[in-house]
Amino acid sequence: MAAGAIGTEPYAFEWVEAPQEIAPYLNSLYVLRAGSALVEDTMPAYSGQMVLTLRGGGTMRFASGEIARSSDAFFQCPLTQAHRFELEPHTVMLGVSLNFRGWAALTQLPVDSNRDTYLTVREVLGDTVGDRVDALLARIHSGAVDEKGALDELARIVADEIAPLSERHQQVIDRTLEWLSSSFKPEVATLYDKLPYSERQVQRLVTRFFGQPPVRLIRRYRAIRAATLLAMPDLSPTLEAEIREAFYDQAHMIKEIRQFTGRTPRRLRPKEQSVVKETLGEAGYGSVDLFGGNQDEMLGRKSD
Repeated sequence: MAAGAIGTEPYAFEWVEAPQEIAPYLNSLYVLRAGSALVEDTMPAYSGQMVLTLRGGGTMRFASGEIARSSDAFFQCPLTQAHRFELEPHTVMLGVSLNFRGWAALTQLPVDSNRDTYLTVREVLGDTVGDRVDALLARIHSGAVDEKGALDELARIVADEIAPLSERHQQVIDRTLEWLSSSFKPEVATLYDKLPYSERQVQRLVTRFFGQPPVRLIRRYRAIRAATLLAMPDLSPTLEAEIREAFYDQAHMIKEIRQFTGRTPRRLRPKEQSVVKETLGEAGYGSVDLFGGNQDEMLGRKSD
């Protein structure tokens, strides 16, 4: 249980490791439970999710002005900035947190035209899968399957529907992720060198799979990495200085972190419980190496 058992806590995530056969496509599986009070928080710019609502529900207030209500079975499309949301008391949701490979392989939808919104499972995967998910929900509500068993079945549905990516598309996603992981401020020219396409093609493909062109992605992941690191309890002065040097000044850092996480550095305290900390922590987010390939070294961990 990532955030502690429900009781006095407003909510709790339980992160569950993805089955090996679909692990390359997922960040994690999870159960989200809300306590006895309304939860009001911010969802950071985060990868797409497939979600089943077992009890209660929630509302996302998108920056576009759209107010979307959760349904029994829906996709939260990849988010390219932070959005406010509410969860009703006693809500229970099961989720599949997809990384960028997973979104492309499962949904086949371009992120640039399917971002910052909700879509139903039927809209994305069709009626056959929709019927299968409805049958799973009915079994959950009847008590025929518990939450762990339901997550296992949901993972099987995802495994059955994933279509392997073409070598070309896999290359674009993986090399873009490597590039994003290389530093707080990677050079766009370096990405062009990594891919055997024209600059125009790289711009188009990156926007398709990540929802934004490379220059915007640099800002987004710099802010996400900075927020994640600043929330850690044992952040070294050296690493903190490196984070701050990645921005023009303090005001710029605050603005960027707020844009993509909904938090300011002051509110990213290690002991604070928030969806930002949960989803951007190691269990909930795995697409980009926050430390440019030297995560264990930066955190003082020993390699296995």
